[in-house]
Amino acid sequence: MYVMSDEVIRALQRATDGLLYMSESDEPFEVLQWKGEGRRLDEKAVLELSGHQTDTPIQTVPLDNFFADLTRDEDWHGEKEKADVRRYRNLLKVIRKYLPDAKVFRVGRIEVQIFIIGKTKYGEWAGVKTTAVET
Repeated sequence: MYVMSDEVIRALQRATDGLLYMSESDEPFEVLQWKGEGRRLDEKAVLELSGHQTDTPIQTVPLDNFFADLTRDEDWHGEKEKADVRRYRNLLKVIRKYLPDAKVFRVGRIEVQIFIIGKTKYGEWAGVKTTAVET
């Protein structure tokens, strides 16, 4: 593994440590690293590299759209919610710094796996994965 990739992985681990993605269940984030091998970062590649069938529903979501609600302060937020907003802002900052072309891929229905993936400077793909339950 390249030094830069190690730095990316460590930064993502620090940014997601203890952070939960809230849906009908609260799920942790997992840091990922995949070999890009010159491939395009697209839906077909994400399905293949994540072990899903090629006919699995997948949707690409702009990074800013995914993080919009997660990084917005609300009047009703208590201290915990404010802390979560700060942590999501930090995660977004880390992703933008190390994975400037990152995309969000939502895979599946009901139990949706969410992959936030981008290329490192060395062509490897790195990012985070979580799950949302949406019934």
